[in-house]
Amino acid sequence: MQKQIKILLFFLLCSCQNKEETPFFMFGGPFGDSPYLEFQYGNLEEEGNVIEDTNQLGYESGLLCIYSLPLSLYRRELGGKFRICWKTDESIFEKWRLGFSILEEEKNEYTSWLEKGKGWSATLKEYGNWKKESDKLGFVLDWDSQIWSNGFVTYQTFGLPHPIFLQRTVDQCEVLFSSHQLKGTLNKQLVLSFELPCPDIGAITEKIQTQNEEWFSECEPGEPVVSEMFRHSESSFQRFLEWENPKETFLCPRSESLGWEKEGSKTSFRSEDFSKRTKLILPKGIVLFSDEPKFHGISLPKEYGSNIGTKTKIWWGNSEYIDSEFNFRQGDEFFSNEFHPVSCRDQFQFWTGTDRFCGNPGLPNQFQIKPKEGGFPSCSSGQFQITEFYPGNQFDSQFPFPSFFEFQNKGESCDASSLNWIYNDTIYPLSADEWVIQSNSYFIISKKLWFGWDLKAKEKPFSIPKFVFQIPKFVWEDRKSQEKKEFLPNSRIFHLLRFNQQNRYSIVRESEMEFPHPREGSSSEFLDYGFQFSPGKPNKHFASYISTDLLEYGPNQSPFLDFGFQGREEGLVLFERENGNQFLFWKPEGKTILTLGTEPSVCNGILFYQLPDDFFTNTLSSLRFLGIQNTSPTLLSWDPKFAKEKTLGETRSLHPEPNPIQFSNSLVPSTLCSGDWRSPGMAKERSLEIEKLNIQGRYFTNLSLGSQTNVQLGNGNLKIPISYVSLGNQNYQLNDIGLSSFFSEEQLYSYWSDPSLIKSKSFLERKGPVQIEAIFPNPKDSQNEWIYICNRSDASEDLSLYLVEDEVSVDELTSYQSRFPSVTPLGKNGQKFQTNRTILDPNVCAWIVDPDGKDWFLPIFHSESDLLLTVKTTQTIGNGISSGEFIQLRKKQAQQSILISSFGQKESFSSFYLPVITGEFLWLKSGASGMSPLDYEIFREEF
Repeated sequence: MQKQIKILLFFLLCSCQNKEETPFFMFGGPFGDSPYLEFQYGNLEEEGNVIEDTNQLGYESGLLCIYSLPLSLYRRELGGKFRICWKTDESIFEKWRLGFSILEEEKNEYTSWLEKGKGWSATLKEYGNWKKESDKLGFVLDWDSQIWSNGFVTYQTFGLPHPIFLQRTVDQCEVLFSSHQLKGTLNKQLVLSFELPCPDIGAITEKIQTQNEEWFSECEPGEPVVSEMFRHSESSFQRFLEWENPKETFLCPRSESLGWEKEGSKTSFRSEDFSKRTKLILPKGIVLFSDEPKFHGISLPKEYGSNIGTKTKIWWGNSEYIDSEFNFRQGDEFFSNEFHPVSCRDQFQFWTGTDRFCGNPGLPNQFQIKPKEGGFPSCSSGQFQITEFYPGNQFDSQFPFPSFFEFQNKGESCDASSLNWIYNDTIYPLSADEWVIQSNSYFIISKKLWFGWDLKAKEKPFSIPKFVFQIPKFVWEDRKSQEKKEFLPNSRIFHLLRFNQQNRYSIVRESEMEFPHPREGSSSEFLDYGFQFSPGKPNKHFASYISTDLLEYGPNQSPFLDFGFQGREEGLVLFERENGNQFLFWKPEGKTILTLGTEPSVCNGILFYQLPDDFFTNTLSSLRFLGIQNTSPTLLSWDPKFAKEKTLGETRSLHPEPNPIQFSNSLVPSTLCSGDWRSPGMAKERSLEIEKLNIQGRYFTNLSLGSQTNVQLGNGNLKIPISYVSLGNQNYQLNDIGLSSFFSEEQLYSYWSDPSLIKSKSFLERKGPVQIEAIFPNPKDSQNEWIYICNRSDASEDLSLYLVEDEVSVDELTSYQSRFPSVTPLGKNGQKFQTNRTILDPNVCAWIVDPDGKDWFLPIFHSESDLLLTVKTTQTIGNGISSGEFIQLRKKQAQQSILISSFGQKESFSSFYLPVITGEFLWLKSGASGMSPLDYEIFREEF
């Protein structure tokens, strides 16, 4: 309330004045021919964030005034301040103006200035020399850094130094004005010593005491908040930590120490100076800690200041701040970490350093200068568009090109110091001073500057991973309004930029499209070395997509893809996998095979395009691309389990083939990887593959059959040669004349052999009437194993004529009741069976169980019409079915038996084992032949 009354009084006194004139007589005062120091405390004359008048001198109507702060700050300072005024002529004003201008200039050996008048004298000296003389003279009273030697303390709104005041004698006083320059040491810095008559010291101390008592009576307990920080020994601003009272009320901190915690280690800082100067903090007041003596802040030891910007926790009483990592030096510019800042160009800076610096220690961060008329407007967060990104090649000692982001200004010409660029949660102010970006022009943000290139660029110490496949996300932020514009990459698009362990390509983004940089439009200086990018230049060249074919797929150790091309064309290649992710890479002129992999390896070498590490996952099951044959989208899809099985123990890579073959195998032994067959980047040699079609006896191959191809028909009892005829287009038909040599119920295989087959192969030509459709070889209770069989013929079958065979023994089947007439068997959940029959009708099933079992776990396909059978002895299922063991169902024919059904296809060229763990059972998929492990699904009993 008091503050509002004083502002109102000031307005009433000055409302009739010309606003262009300096109001020297606003306070009245006994101004005569000799200087008079008027001390003020508790007077707030202006508010607002625009600093218009930075002069520390004023002259009007014969009155000269010197202020303890630049005038706009003076009017906004509520705490201790003063002005020295006296009547004189304009020539004296000009001399004083010269003196203050010299004070702010770089000192040289010829610098001198000395003036005298009625009751006063003034001169420029080095601070070190002045200090020696001052110590010899002594003083009655001094006022330095808010503290009076008589014990009084003046509190300040701003964390800026006021001129030092000394009372030498009863009548003689001295005021020492310091430079705002930070260059050089304090002792070598110029100061302006002004000797003048003393003011009424008693009235000043009484004013301080009265005002402090009033403020302390109004203050609230509490601590300020962190508002700005900086740390860099190469900057003239050194290290500082700024705290601000964000409230319109007075604060009385409850704590007289700062706490620090880094990596679990805690420490605290306190000092007498700290205690005295912070017992009260004015509204919007600033408290500055620093180890730079020119700031005259609260002295902060270097061991504390050195932790600023290093993920340190700092607290003052209940006010806590978690410090984040911040790069105070960015290229040749320095930035403080400010909260609620403004444009670096527009921000008012009290101090002048030797470096390009953006920050304003000791002042509210929102303070800004008055904009120049006709100047460039500030850039907005939404007017820069990313046009190119290069991840850099800095890990390569031969061509260590730095990474860069290229942007185009899509709006009007503007000053870019108004923006922060936020990448990887780190803030990078764009420029420490005005940086004009013309409309439609380009600029880059680079890891390192491209010396020798005429590029509009800023260096920022951002970090880019070695392997990058997308333009990283980033944010443009307006420093003042904090409005943000975020760029998010398309998460479905991956660019393959790295070849031969070098990042060869940039990503171009034009008209919402993005692609690897084409050869056309690339900077010729880099193109000669195989690199395609063009920093700072328009990207107007769009390359066409070219067709390709997948030649080889290696899903084993060191996985890879080989794409093949026709002719010498160059352009973009696009392929898409089953999850919708798209991958783009550049096909150079003259290349006919390009390899894609995830890492350098012995097996693949280094001449490949780098894929993301997680590309070759178990879910990789299809690729879509522009095919060579029909120049239209081609889709290759496969079962990952089938692909793994096809690698023959993960020893051979795969070559895509037309359906239903899908894949053949490589016949090229790897010269780099012993025991493996693969040919990345080389000519292909593929195995012969044969697949059975849906038409009886019809086959399809990937290569033409020749005279060395041999085919037989039969099973373990008998095999006879059989012929085939070519139907064209690699289709073949088997002759069926050999079927008459076998029993009509007998399960038969075809047996194929050829030197181009990696291993001979069999196909199921005819099934028996009863088929093994499920098996539970390894239940929790070992005696509760079972085999599930079904009659899939049109006639009933007497299972008393059937045998069950494992790898060592054969047993006859019998009904369960025949062996155990007094037992009523049930399933685990009370399921019932037909226990007294062996006749299995069409589409009825039966369970063959261990004679010692009971309370069997039965899956959902159990039916109460199912027969329950066991064996007459305990040689096969009674002794336990081993996991993965061959099981065969045979039927007695006179003195021999014939094969009816098989699990594992023991008597074929294509036998297999399919082991399971305890509690798992196997169920034949509907319509499957059972010739492959992939024909079975694995289910588990829930214990």
